[in-house]
This record gives sequence, C-alpha cells and structure tokens, in this order.
Amino acid sequence: MLIAGFLETSFVDWRGKVVATVFTYGCNFRCPFCHNYTLVTEKKKRFIPMEKVIEWVEYLKDWIDGVCITGGEPTIHLDLTEFIKEVTKITEVKVDTNGTNPEILRELIPHVSYVAMDIKAPKNRYEELAGARVNMEKIEESIEIIKRYARDYEFRTTAVPTLGVKDFEQIASWLHGAKRYVIQQYSTKGGTLEPEYLKLRPMREETLHKICMRIGHHFQQCRVINL
Repeated sequence: MLIAGFLETSFVDWRGKVVATVFTYGCNFRCPFCHNYTLVTEKKKRFIPMEKVIEWVEYLKDWIDGVCITGGEPTIHLDLTEFIKEVTKITEVKVDTNGTNPEILRELIPHVSYVAMDIKAPKNRYEELAGARVNMEKIEESIEIIKRYARDYEFRTTAVPTLGVKDFEQIASWLHGAKRYVIQQYSTKGGTLEPEYLKLRPMREETLHKICMRIGHHFQQCRVINL
C-alpha cells in the first residue's frame, strides 16, 4: 500500500474522536474541487512503509481514539484490508472512500468501526463533479453495502457552489433511509485541483442549514459541518 502521509493527531477526521490520520497515495477520481490533489498530481519517490505506520500507531495508542484512513482513495490499494487488520489489533479504524470499489469495501467493512462515503453529486451530474468516468452501478453497490453492513457510517457531500437545492434534493431521495448524511462546507484553503474552482465562494451557512432541514426527513440525521 502506498502511504504518502501520516498525521499523528487530528480532531476533525473522525467526529468526536482524536485520531491519527493515514493518507494513501493516488485516486481514480479527479474532482475539480479536491483539496488533497497533491496526492494525485505529484509524483512521489518515497512512501512510508506500513510497518512504520503500525509502529507509530502502537506508540500513540494511549493518546488517540482511533485511526482514520483517507486519501486519495484508500480502496485502490489491494492490500488495504490486511493493513486495516493490523491496525485494529491496536485501535479502531475509520475509512473514507468514494465508493468505486465495492469488492474491497465488502472485504474490509467487517473490520472497521466507521465508514464515510463521499457522494459527489446527483446521479446525472456525478461525472462532472468526479472529474472522471464513473461506473454508477459500483457506486450504488457501495451505498447498499454500507447501509446494510457498516457498524456506523455517513454519506457526505461537499457543498460545491455549483450544486443547487434541487441537486441536494435528488441526492437525498437517492440515499433515502440512510442513517446519517453530512453536508460539508466548501473550502479553498488547501487549494483546488482545477484553478477556476478557487474563484467559487462557499454557500452561506444559513443556506446550508435550510437545505439540511429541507431534506432531513430522508435520514435519521442530517448535519452541516466545517463552517
């Protein structure tokens, strides 16, 4: 597995927990608004060995509540599940995913405590916001796997300003019955893959909360974060 970065302490990657965060390298999407785009666009000559990460987690276990594995896209790495198994010998694991690899997701889901899947857009705009060709059958399969088998989970959408209320309504109808849906505020602080997305202004906080209230009946919980 290609590990590009390791953050010893994070207060934002697993809500309510202090975690260490593992950043995997590479992604099969090219989301134009991505703020971790260097994990896709920059060639790296050196990666962090999995054994070293396990050593760090072991050292940190008394100070953290778990480990978040994010990216990039973690599920493009075929040895992800084996890595997760090793980490769970020490602490809990959360995985972030775009849902493009349901086979890997089905394999790892018994071993993780939390799954967060990004929902980029309504179905008819998915490729636009993913910046790539998307097999929607695989996205649908991942959604159902998470709903049925995950111990705890959320689906989340970054509130890219090009999305409108109708887009969020379509997403909510699509995900109807899910436990938790999170609208994540748009930010350009870390830069964006496509420069024109730097010019977009985030939606107003009031607007996001109104959207959440409007679609909230589709979920057990709907919330807005990163304001």
